[in-house]
Amino acid sequence: MAGQASELTEYLIGTKALGRSEDFSPLEDSSVRTRAYELRQRLRKYYTNENPDAMVRIELPKGTYTPHFVVSPPAAPSVPAETRSPRRFHSAAVWTGGFLAGCVVASLAAWAVIGRIQGPGVEPALKRAWAPVAGPDPETLICIGARLYLQVAPYLGTVPDNTPRYPAPHELYALFRRYRDLPKDARLEMEPVQTAMPIGVAGSVAKVLETLQLLHVQFRILPETSAPLTALRDRTAVLFGSPWYSRSASALLEKAPWTTRWDEATKQVGLFGQGPREGKRFVPQRGPRGEYQEVFGLVTVLPNETTSDGGHSIVVFSGLTSAGTQGAATFFTSGTDLKNLGERFRRDGLNRWPKSYQVVVRCRASDDDQLLSSTYETHEILIK
Repeated sequence: MAGQASELTEYLIGTKALGRSEDFSPLEDSSVRTRAYELRQRLRKYYTNENPDAMVRIELPKGTYTPHFVVSPPAAPSVPAETRSPRRFHSAAVWTGGFLAGCVVASLAAWAVIGRIQGPGVEPALKRAWAPVAGPDPETLICIGARLYLQVAPYLGTVPDNTPRYPAPHELYALFRRYRDLPKDARLEMEPVQTAMPIGVAGSVAKVLETLQLLHVQFRILPETSAPLTALRDRTAVLFGSPWYSRSASALLEKAPWTTRWDEATKQVGLFGQGPREGKRFVPQRGPRGEYQEVFGLVTVLPNETTSDGGHSIVVFSGLTSAGTQGAATFFTSGTDLKNLGERFRRDGLNRWPKSYQVVVRCRASDDDQLLSSTYETHEILIK
């Protein structure tokens, strides 16, 4: 808007907007491209579902980071033609475009924070897919499985007696300083933590909370360390976790047609078929530097009862990486994807959604394991 569009480069955005250091390399760090992709998707969704008649549309064409403001003339008002001034309308439209741009961006940021959408309606397939979770309980329990990490930080201070603490190896100092300030003589230490989550899982949780808000479902969020599987039984629940780091997910998917586990042949976590799917598998594809390029997510809907006469269900979102988990959640919160899934169920001879099933989702990931896209791969019906 200031006439300096040519200066808006990937390097400038990375260093000035995202806080990357001066040695930031767009070839090695795709964070700017990833955020631009996400912004394009949000804008598309906003103008398609929320404001299709917007007078001013913001577009971010591929290959550029300069937004375009597209003005759509309003319907002709019932005033004499000679009183209308195209020149004055154009000037006002430019001012309004800048104002609405700020409003739209602020609104998108607010939705990302509070997880709310106020749309004209809810896709029927979204209601049907989430009906088991929006069911009998006054609130749905959201359980987040967390991997065991070593937190690296200076000045850890006092830690609980039963928590070990280790000196950080010398190789971590340069990596720590890459994005953080560290005094010259500071010492780095490490301690185990079980309450952190990768960015992809955080995005998954945000997607699900957004959907539950849309469906007016109350929820409560707990880490798996505070809500083990015994606490989830006989309740409507959503679990984020994969068997290789979540005991609850391991138990729930133990006899399912699809589960994630270590693949000895490729030395990485893969998605493996069991029972009728025995011998089938999906393993991630990596790029030349070992970065993930294609991963898989898994949606599992199961009855969650200790007796056979209840109506509680649990939805499990799993993935080979956090991007896979996010891809699974993105698929299962998309009205379009769920509508297509419902069509597949009908082609299977079902006139309603099955009580229990799994869906495998193929995901494209950036080199820093952020989700770029997710598409349906296959499904398996467990209980009709």
